[in-house]
Amino acid sequence: MGVAMGAMGSDIAVDAADVALMDDNTSKLPYLKWLSNTTIKTIKTAITLSMCINFVAVTLSVLGILNPTTGALVHNAGSCFVVLLAALLYDRKYEYS
Repeated sequence: MGVAMGAMGSDIAVDAADVALMDDNTSKLPYLKWLSNTTIKTIKTAITLSMCINFVAVTLSVLGILNPTTGALVHNAGSCFVVLLAALLYDRKYEYS
């Protein structure tokens, strides 16, 4: 993984890097690692939740409990849960170790 310093790095280095820091402060790298791990965990949780909701909805549709309209509403509710999980990333606090 490449990290470029945005303030003093050349344009080529910033374009080629995976991560570009806007200043020359490398003390933010642990926060960046924590944020990326938290984001990946949130993505995996959201995908799992969405797949579980869809699996339950398909099962209920096969059993005749859900009609197409309620199935569409359940699917949209699953999408809303995914968006809400992503929004929770803004509220997480970084704990210094």
